[in-house]
Amino acid sequence: MKKIILIVGLPRSGKSLAADIIKRRFKADVFRSGDIIREEIKRRGMKYTPQSDTLVAHWFNTHGREKILTKRVWDKVKKSKKDLIVIEGFRSPKNLQYLKLFYKRKPVVIYVNSSFKARAKRESEKKRFGKSETLEYLMFRDIMEKSHGIMKLVKKADFTINNSNFTKKQLEDELVKIVKKITKA
Repeated sequence: MKKIILIVGLPRSGKSLAADIIKRRFKADVFRSGDIIREEIKRRGMKYTPQSDTLVAHWFNTHGREKILTKRVWDKVKKSKKDLIVIEGFRSPKNLQYLKLFYKRKPVVIYVNSSFKARAKRESEKKRFGKSETLEYLMFRDIMEKSHGIMKLVKKADFTINNSNFTKKQLEDELVKIVKKITKA
């Protein structure tokens, strides 16, 4: 039976880096809710912008549509031949609820926490959308994700990593310890 790790946290907390570390160190498959959002933006014929990303993410995370997002991720997970799966980026406790329903058990949840100051620094360095990303954009994303219930979701975490001041190596070391516990259980 596949083991599933769900990585959650606010924007720029280090979720993607954590998923990539687990993928590399443990040969896991990684599935990102953000990929489903980008696929939907493309399917709708929209340009990928901060506004379209926020709009479609909000659409997927309101009015019961969390099940649609979770099912699209699950459809990809089911095809994986790997024993260890990482799902990164769910924003709502409803995503976890539906994932449990599809998976028939609770995945292990890792919350990657990071201070706003550290996340703002990463935001200024990343520039996924070029110059259109600002601190105001990060604050707006925080508000949106909190409205989707991210803070209720992180309370369900089995493990928490404070990534505010970690180097990549420290994050990797912490993740390796946690994933070894998970894979031995």
